[in-house]
Amino acid sequence: MPETGSSKHPLATVHIIDDDAHLRASLLNFFDSIGQRAAAFESAIDFLEHADLTQPGCILLDIRMPGMTGLELQEKLTGLGHPLPIIFMTGNASVATSVSAMKAGAFDYLLKPFSSESLIKATKLALDRNAELRGKYASLLHAQDSIASLTPREAEVFGFVSKGLMNKQIAYEMGISEIMVKLHRGRMMKKLDARSVADLVRIFDEVHPQGSK
Repeated sequence: MPETGSSKHPLATVHIIDDDAHLRASLLNFFDSIGQRAAAFESAIDFLEHADLTQPGCILLDIRMPGMTGLELQEKLTGLGHPLPIIFMTGNASVATSVSAMKAGAFDYLLKPFSSESLIKATKLALDRNAELRGKYASLLHAQDSIASLTPREAEVFGFVSKGLMNKQIAYEMGISEIMVKLHRGRMMKKLDARSVADLVRIFDEVHPQGSK
């Protein structure tokens, strides 16, 4: 079962997955000494059964383990759509393996034995990245909920404004008066907590990425 401590990311956990009991204990002690919450797992299966993937954190993952390997766990987690950055650990400096891991989305790669400085740097960057991604996801959910609260007319005005149309043009497209456009627009902006057209464009692009307008 996992053991925990505390951290500068108070809700974040560094998940250590390695079949080497001595390394797991050493890493737990190290993270505890710097005030970073950590949890240790002896195998990929142990991690999948006990870790809470919905919480913030990152993963320190050994590539070569009995049973499910690190690369196989990475593939499994990718399929689950997990948000935790993976830092691979290995005692074998295989170029092919490292390239394969990075192409599959690994955040970083540490060669054993690694220094405390490189470990701190890698985990800090991974936790920062996870916090950034979680913040963007929370913002996306808020934007989606706000858009869902719009009436059909308000949603239509939102789409036209996001494309740069003026009130007069929107009135023509919708077949309504400019006064009604202004009314729908005001209510729409209030629901979306938008103060400008730039805010509306940002919200639209957030919900419809890659310019899918």
